Amino acid sequence: MRLSVGGRLAMVSLGVVVLVAGVLAALMSVQLSDSGQRQAEQVTRSVAETLAHEPEVAALVRERDSDTLQPMVEAILSDADLSFVTIMTPDGIRLTHRNRSEIGEPYLGSREEALAGSTHTEVYGGTLGPSVRTIAPIRADGADEGEIVGLVSVGVTLGAVQADLAARVPLIVTAAAGIVGIGILGALYVRRSARRVTGSYTPRELARLVESYETVLHSLREGLVVTDHEGRIVLYNDEAADLLGLPPATTGQVSLDPREIDMDAALAEALVSGRRMVEETVVTGDRVLLINQEEARDLTGRRAPERGRVMTLRDRSELQALLGELEGVRTLSDTLRSQTHEHGNRLHALLALLELGRIDDARRLIAASTEDRQALADRLVAGNDGAVVVALLLGKLDEAAERGVALDLDVDEPTPALPLAPAEAVTMVGNLVDNAMDAAAAGADPRWVRASLTRRAADVVIEVSDSGTGFDPRLADPFAFGASTKDAAAPGGRGVGLALVRDIVAAHGGTLRVTADPTTVRVLLPAPVEAVTA
Repeated sequence: MRLSVGGRLAMVSLGVVVLVAGVLAALMSVQLSDSGQRQAEQVTRSVAETLAHEPEVAALVRERDSDTLQPMVEAILSDADLSFVTIMTPDGIRLTHRNRSEIGEPYLGSREEALAGSTHTEVYGGTLGPSVRTIAPIRADGADEGEIVGLVSVGVTLGAVQADLAARVPLIVTAAAGIVGIGILGALYVRRSARRVTGSYTPRELARLVESYETVLHSLREGLVVTDHEGRIVLYNDEAADLLGLPPATTGQVSLDPREIDMDAALAEALVSGRRMVEETVVTGDRVLLINQEEARDLTGRRAPERGRVMTLRDRSELQALLGELEGVRTLSDTLRSQTHEHGNRLHALLALLELGRIDDARRLIAASTEDRQALADRLVAGNDGAVVVALLLGKLDEAAERGVALDLDVDEPTPALPLAPAEAVTMVGNLVDNAMDAAAAGADPRWVRASLTRRAADVVIEVSDSGTGFDPRLADPFAFGASTKDAAAPGGRGVGLALVRDIVAAHGGTLRVTADPTTVRVLLPAPVEAVTA
């Protein structure tokens, strides 16, 4: 039989209640039985002592007057809840009995204690069956002391006691049934409550499910954090502990307030607020995290915000580095391709001039080819800190010329040092210039791009403007990962470049700003400490 956790809890609860009700009913029966027997003992003792101290009874016993004593006893039996009242001589000959045929017969029962002068109560099987009986001595004139002239035995059969108990059985049954009824309601409530939490799983299925969840939880390469409705962290896996600097994940009860632990303020705010997050980038320490956060769902798949939120975290640091290197290689390869094409054209023109004997025109062509970039080349040869960026921009001149775009470069001298690794510098500047050239090339004449690298106080400013129509209004955030209107199959059409720019700027504590007319992307980065103090 397949019983869910809730069903088993309900069955156990109901079984316990039924057991308790049965035990209580048995205890009540025993108590009532004992109470009935004690009451019978008290009644028989009271009546026996009353008759024993009655002078008239003592006189009639002395005279052995059964004819007078029997009606007296029958009257007592009719008025009192007694089974028999037997008056006898000291040697045990009955003077009265419920059954008149027993008068004159010997009394069945112990008389020793009564003959010794004391009142005695016992359970004994007589002619009417087992009974609770009290036997007391009758003294002359009913006095407390003196000659014992007879004995009186007053009893209640156990059948009568049990009949009285049977009359109370409906009360016991009703009480037990009431307890069982309450137990059934409680069991139904327990089943419903447990089902709400555990569904229809059996204990074995639930144990297997929990074991599977634990395995998956701690095997995920993504960080997983679960918060309650107050924003407190109640569950997280090993990867989340590593990414957020939390204590090692355990299977015990966890309750951490993100605001009270060493955590990035923006991330703590997101956990506490529980706001929905979709592929949002958060920079914490030297890591770039891609975060999603949604409301928890119940077993039916419906949203259950009262159960908290679920956050997943992916470390994009390594991915960003790889994408940055890829973008850098792509940028450099495009630049080399453009330069190769441009130099090829110039070599063909130079060869034609030489074949025609126009030596002066050939000299002028060679001078014009080098004049525009000589200043930038001198800086590169000088080997200062901005050499990588200068080399990149130098290569972009040929690419821009090939695409029919005028590229205007404004670089301070000496070239400002950037707080970036060479690969990061190539990725950021290359992507900004590439996107600007794409926009300008797609627009109307005149097509131009202006790129500047300048120093402003303690900041390095990179500014790229173009003559294009601006960012596509269909993009809510053009710097979001995957945001692009290009063909995804086309080179550079995956919405990665500008997202990398944003991540690099955020990772180095910079700011990114976009303005229109003309479209301008302005990046401010804190200058390296050596450059500030120089």
